Amino acid sequence: APVRPYVPAYLGDRVLARLGRESGAVIRDPYGNRLTWLVPPGTTSGWVIPETSWVQLLSTTQHVTVPPGWCTRSAFTHWARGWAEHGLTDARLLYVVLDAVIRAEHGPRESGAGR
Repeated sequence: APVRPYVPAYLGDRVLARLGRESGAVIRDPYGNRLTWLVPPGTTSGWVIPETSWVQLLSTTQHVTVPPGWCTRSAFTHWARGWAEHGLTDARLLYVVLDAVIRAEHGPRESGAGR
């Protein structure tokens, strides 16, 4: 089962817009205000994500609501980009775009040991 980057919508919408057609399947959770990308297992090791971004890397042991394939619009969890058409996202590309969006939103990261 894939690892799932779980991204707050304020960042996720920007990531999705920048990835465009390069994005794989994305689950939108309006209640939690999050987007979830599906990437191959093991491809997020080494990712450095600032805690202040509220991005979470969910492992295969953590629960994610997966909507039915036909559910692409709903007030509940639905596919922003369908699984059948788009499959897994290239994790390296997702990380590069996510990192750029986080930097644009939160500014450059502090180097070395911070406060």
